[in-house]
Amino acid sequence: MKFLSTIRTTAVVFLLTASPVLAQTVPAALQYATYDWDAKRTKRLSITEEEAKHPAMVLREFTAHEYMYSTQDKALKLYSTEHRIMRVNTSDGIERFNKIYIPEDGGQLLSLKARTISPRGEVVEVNQGNIKELKDEDGRRGFKIFAVEGVEKGSEIEYVFFREQAPKFFGRDYLQSDLPARDVTFELISPEALTFDARVYNGPASPRDTLLAGKHHLNMKLAHVPAVREEAFATVDAERMRVEYKLAYTAQRGRTRLFTWADASMYLYESTYTLAKDEAKAADKILKTAKVPTGDLETRVRALEQYLKTNFNVKESAESNLTRIAATHNASEMGMTRLFAALLRRLNIEHELVVTSDRSSVVFDESFDSWNYLDNYILYFPETKQLLAPARPDFRYGMVPPGWTANKGLFVRTVKLGSTESAVGTVRDIPTLSAEQSPYDLDIKVKFSPELDKAIVDMHQILGGYHAQDIQPYYSLIPEEKRAEILQSLIKSSVPDATFQSVKATNGEAGLSPLNKPFLVDANVESAALLNKAGQRYLFKIGDLLGPQSELYQPETRQYDVENDYNRRYNRVITLELPAGYHVRNLQDLNADVKAGPDAKDPLYYFNSKYDVQGQTVKVTITEAYRQIRWPKKDFEVFRDVVNAAANFNKVVLVLEKTKS
Repeated sequence: MKFLSTIRTTAVVFLLTASPVLAQTVPAALQYATYDWDAKRTKRLSITEEEAKHPAMVLREFTAHEYMYSTQDKALKLYSTEHRIMRVNTSDGIERFNKIYIPEDGGQLLSLKARTISPRGEVVEVNQGNIKELKDEDGRRGFKIFAVEGVEKGSEIEYVFFREQAPKFFGRDYLQSDLPARDVTFELISPEALTFDARVYNGPASPRDTLLAGKHHLNMKLAHVPAVREEAFATVDAERMRVEYKLAYTAQRGRTRLFTWADASMYLYESTYTLAKDEAKAADKILKTAKVPTGDLETRVRALEQYLKTNFNVKESAESNLTRIAATHNASEMGMTRLFAALLRRLNIEHELVVTSDRSSVVFDESFDSWNYLDNYILYFPETKQLLAPARPDFRYGMVPPGWTANKGLFVRTVKLGSTESAVGTVRDIPTLSAEQSPYDLDIKVKFSPELDKAIVDMHQILGGYHAQDIQPYYSLIPEEKRAEILQSLIKSSVPDATFQSVKATNGEAGLSPLNKPFLVDANVESAALLNKAGQRYLFKIGDLLGPQSELYQPETRQYDVENDYNRRYNRVITLELPAGYHVRNLQDLNADVKAGPDAKDPLYYFNSKYDVQGQTVKVTITEAYRQIRWPKKDFEVFRDVVNAAANFNKVVLVLEKTKS
């Protein structure tokens, strides 16, 4: 969570200064201070024939987090012990695990050792001198890395490490990966004065707190954890088994729950809207320079957003202080949010701060008040019911990343009680765009050369809403000489062998909203591959003009509910001018009508194709839409039928034959 590093210091100070008696309850030694691997082991652990088919598998995954007060500096610290045993069965498995990265997360690695056990029972320990330290791009996060040499197919890679960190009051550990695992253990230990809550997702029941010898224990032990299997139209990361945990109670506060949504609302309000005097002056200066015009709310918000996102950069390593932001024109995500909030206040524009997770990773759970869900900042405008992502320069008013929508979030509203200002937070649904707001439409006109050796195609593409996000925000940044190549790649998805006569884009300027001005591509191309001669007939691959389509022909039983990235719709019109003296033999292949949803007259998902013939002109109208984000797996077949209907049309080939006189 992006503001957790800030609150950790605050929370530690609160717990230590407000509760000095806690240090007296801390035991003298860590539970796993002497944890070690089996030093005498030379034989590999056995696996089954089925397990050997995987590139690698986890034979042991042990994770223990223990919170303890240091008797030396009277500080609360977090100690983590982790033990992994991996069997690598293939070259891909070796490539994946012959380098081990240990994140330090601002803490200190106290011990680390690693070894390999070959199929012949040869044990080789990693030389400590080969362990190197790396930093990420901004130099803030450190990693220990070591190479495991001499690994062969069938080897085990085993490592144990022990590290100290600043205490985290919210945590998330994954218990499942894309590899099968055995002997998976998770344990959270804390002093008697600190009680943590835990919640398990996509797995067994949550662990129950047990008090043993003056320590709280939250423990899980799983004999087998299956591998996560990739699946189309599913958020597989969010479906992984995981445990979320948080500090819920302290001895001093009794049964008063800590870090509630109400607490988070006040913290977010204070950290976002409280400005020092020099910050207030900086905000006034920036607003004056922005020259926001008068007008309705939408006009003013769009103008402010355009100015800020054009003149200020979002950088992870930047600061959140408005004075520094004004001086450097660089801001952290929180800094950019604070800047927007300060200027909106000065413009008297009512808004709410919204913070949420990305549902493609983890779905916001209102019932478990972990601040780990508070990861992405949004501004919500009650008057227009629109959203804005302040720290995302690639999005404009009305749109935020799709994974932040169709999800719950914490809405923080400023309230005034006389001269006193405060905040009220509620967890509510974050709406997503309708299918009509994210169109990908095609208007295609096709005729044939007099020699009937190629098709001549005029194509008009309309990309709106989320369909435009992959190109429109970045198009103006692409060098002029590369733009035609990018546009051609869009057309070649439908006509791979296209020879271009012309291609152009409209609405590629910086800062446009695809909700109001969709990205348009117009092209005139020639294609020999779309039209093939077969004796006296010609075969026209009309289905190819839709471009590649998703297919759902999976033989396995569906694991997860359907989840779409966003709602979307496709309207396509293909107008085909037949050569004189020819007709289409199999026009009926163009007809399709597949739908899903409880209301047949107003389906949630549908694919419809129909044709009309006027003289030598064949007009094909195709409509397709996905109007709901989620769909239950128990009704998966009808959803699959819609997706496959589009894929089936992709295979349609029209047979052109001479008309009998």
